[in-house]
Amino acid sequence: MARTNKPQITLDTIYFVTPEQKLLRFLMTEPTTAFTPRVLSSKLKGVRGLGGVEGITKILKSLQELGLVIFLNNNREICLQNDHPAIQLMKTFCAISDLEGLKQMIEPMSSRGVLFGSRASGKSRTDSNYNLLVVSETPEEIKKITSRHPLGKKLEPLVMTPDEFAAVENKNKELSKHVDAGITLWGSSW
Repeated sequence: MARTNKPQITLDTIYFVTPEQKLLRFLMTEPTTAFTPRVLSSKLKGVRGLGGVEGITKILKSLQELGLVIFLNNNREICLQNDHPAIQLMKTFCAISDLEGLKQMIEPMSSRGVLFGSRASGKSRTDSNYNLLVVSETPEEIKKITSRHPLGKKLEPLVMTPDEFAAVENKNKELSKHVDAGITLWGSSW
């Protein structure tokens, strides 16, 4: 029987298609954690084309040749090479991708959304939060939606009214600097 509805198109479904890309995507979720190939195999059980522990090890060795991952503990564990510029860009892209569903829910009721902090700069660690500034006339509604999001406690929304946001540059120069260096996910960037 034919599939009646197509899966929703997301950044993940477009950019993380091959087994290698899906393996990298998983490593991006915990960038400072070391994994054995066996643990990776169990975590990525549903991904076709990985080839079990042997296939994952082969993929990891090719990623190591590119400098994207490093082997630790006598080649028993693998970890992302967090200083590599491509890894930093991919971590930022993954953060944008992680917030895609939330953006769809709150963009209609807000005028601007900015990802800032370590997730925006590609310097995130496993325990890093998603710092998200949202400018909205209905801050309580935004807080309610963000509190129920699957990212849960990793999501740190900073919700302001347009008037509060306009005053940020004068009142809190440090926050203003971080937001200016952030990535505008929706709304005007200037």
